[in-house]
Amino acid sequence: MDLSKGYLWDKLWLPFLIALSSFFFFRLLQFIVRWYLFGKWTFRTFSYFKIRTFRRNRNKNMDSKSLQLVPPNKKWRISNEIVSLFHSVLSGLWALYILVNIEEYIHNEKSTLITVRTKSAEYLVLMSFGYLVHDFIDLVVNERSARIIELLFHHVVVLTGFTVTHITGQFLYIVVIGLLMEVNSIFLHTRSLMNLYRQKKNSTAFKIVAMLNISTFVLFRLAVSAALIGWLFYHYVSGLVQWYLQVINSLLVFSLTTTNCVLFYRVLAADGLLGANRARAADLKDKRHETGAQNADPVHGATTQQKFSNILMLSQFKKI
Repeated sequence: MDLSKGYLWDKLWLPFLIALSSFFFFRLLQFIVRWYLFGKWTFRTFSYFKIRTFRRNRNKNMDSKSLQLVPPNKKWRISNEIVSLFHSVLSGLWALYILVNIEEYIHNEKSTLITVRTKSAEYLVLMSFGYLVHDFIDLVVNERSARIIELLFHHVVVLTGFTVTHITGQFLYIVVIGLLMEVNSIFLHTRSLMNLYRQKKNSTAFKIVAMLNISTFVLFRLAVSAALIGWLFYHYVSGLVQWYLQVINSLLVFSLTTTNCVLFYRVLAADGLLGANRARAADLKDKRHETGAQNADPVHGATTQQKFSNILMLSQFKKI
């Protein structure tokens, strides 16, 4: 292995600096968004799992209102969605541009989606790596609902894919194809923000975003997932990829495909395309994420009784 200064700079230090710069950029952007929208750098944080354990051990006859102590933080969720939306626009359009111009880089039969590498694609992956590390930390610190498990799982899967392509020097453009899913994330995050700001679902703007969300989901998530599965089977039969890399790739692709299918079901249910009952259930789940944050925030008109119950509950929780 070449351990010269040039090799170490190109393969280790430069990628590290780019990913680190991306991480600090998105951290700074998060704080700027928080300050601009809410005049705060940080918000109060609690552990969802500790609260759940505490609730189970409390007297079951306690007033249910006092159990709304630590709901998801609506202000944090808004700022997180805005930063995620920015990353989706940047990475999704960047990946689309790279793949549209892919013929410029595949010059002969030996250049394939497995072997071809370009600086633009490498920088895209490193930028997204830094963002995902930022978002992973942000979720661990601030996310209070059970959805943290699936979100962190998704981040670990994608970060593993980024790491594999950097270590092996292969599959870079396969990863870029996977990043096409961020095109749909533009509308996913936009829809989430409209929900957080209580945009009416029967409004024209919401209907347009919902329609674009579903159509891009099919095109840039489900179709891309199907293409990646087809790519897996082709290389499994051809034997062009080492077996251990094939196993890793299979785990990554099928994990992402599963999460995409679950997410698509939720989107369809929330938009009422699977029946009114499922739509109401999805709406109720969304409201649970928002209700407590509004009760804990004077801006949203929490009652004095709720505030007192929350303060009392918090003081008891700290004594444990």
